[in-house]
Amino acid sequence: MTVTSSDLDTGTGYGRPAPQHDARLTEVGPGTPMGEAMRRYWHPVATSSGLTSDLPHRTRILGEDLIVFRTRGGRPGVVFERCAHRGSSLFYGRVEEDGIRCCYHGWKFDVEGNCLEQACEPDRGRRRDVARQPWYPVEERYGLVFVYMGPPEHKPPLPRYEFFEDLEEGESFFTELPVPGEQKVTGLLQEFNWLQGFENTMDPVHVTWLHYAHSGAQFEGVGTTGMPEEFYNPYTVSGKIDYAETEYGMSVSHRAELDKPYGSIFESHLPNLFLLPNQVTADASQRHDCLIWAVPSDDTSHRSFIAIRAKSFDRMLQMLGSVKQNGKMNWELTEEEKQRFPGDFESQNSQGAITLHSEETLATSDKGVVMLRRMLRRMVDDVEAGRDPQNVERGEAKPRTATAGYILDEPEHAPAATPASS
Repeated sequence: MTVTSSDLDTGTGYGRPAPQHDARLTEVGPGTPMGEAMRRYWHPVATSSGLTSDLPHRTRILGEDLIVFRTRGGRPGVVFERCAHRGSSLFYGRVEEDGIRCCYHGWKFDVEGNCLEQACEPDRGRRRDVARQPWYPVEERYGLVFVYMGPPEHKPPLPRYEFFEDLEEGESFFTELPVPGEQKVTGLLQEFNWLQGFENTMDPVHVTWLHYAHSGAQFEGVGTTGMPEEFYNPYTVSGKIDYAETEYGMSVSHRAELDKPYGSIFESHLPNLFLLPNQVTADASQRHDCLIWAVPSDDTSHRSFIAIRAKSFDRMLQMLGSVKQNGKMNWELTEEEKQRFPGDFESQNSQGAITLHSEETLATSDKGVVMLRRMLRRMVDDVEAGRDPQNVERGEAKPRTATAGYILDEPEHAPAATPASS
């Protein structure tokens, strides 16, 4: 039998080139393009309340194994996990008044890596000044401990946010998540690449399908205290979403004309910060109160940190419970329920440890993701060219503002943003 071209199967998987991820955007180890760009910024490494003087904590940030601890004198520190003496892990070290002491031979280091004592050496270390434990600068703000892992000569001031300044009476910062173990201190570990989590913030279209049409209305307050149900109709969303570059990154505005204008604005700040409005109560007058970071742990995992300004921990619980799957939190679901009612974790984690960018077929609804990736590439280009990337300040930090929130009035009253190039 002669097989003609019209009889041949088309579009099969045979002979496809090996799939690839975009290493320039995803890989974060020392010396990589994104790794070097990320090292020009401060990143959360621990919660202030969780970082006590009891025990040191192990973490991994930007592909480096680190120990974060607080001295009994109250100073936070970040040092390499491997002891500069013989390589034992400082995870098993003892926290003291002025530093951390290795369990193996009793060498003690302060928060800047200076060797204070070598217990088993003559005179407790006649040449202890020669030893130096690799360390990184840390600062505390908004209930979090931040670390800077980049070139010392390029260290910027720690960013400030206008809406997190000047706490009112009874207000506090809440940063510990109600989950067990280390994640209360060193962030919620997600076993997939940081970019898959971060670029989801500029993909509002998935909200209408994944969180509504596919899995049922997953947002608490839909149709009552939150946005109307029609706002989440995936078949009418086209043309109602606008993306814009801003001073600090980019924003996305989603509008709907119902009985009156409705809208929401979500904002992302480079390199890895998301401003999340209250999803349960859509109130245009409320102050922004939630920041979420996607901090790269390594190439195949990242850590989520959340800071909330509120008068009680109830606001943290409300935020975490604002998206439910089959009426439950993600960790309460069976595997069958996750398959029937998937959410963000299932969608992003199922892309793989690092999604295969060469296998994507992008469409008009992916405009926000394309824009965000373009901005991140520009950030990497700036660092390679010897320029400060976006949001790296010099001098005193200027408090940053937010447009993230809800629009419940006439469209012309919405916060303005700089239009982005298409």
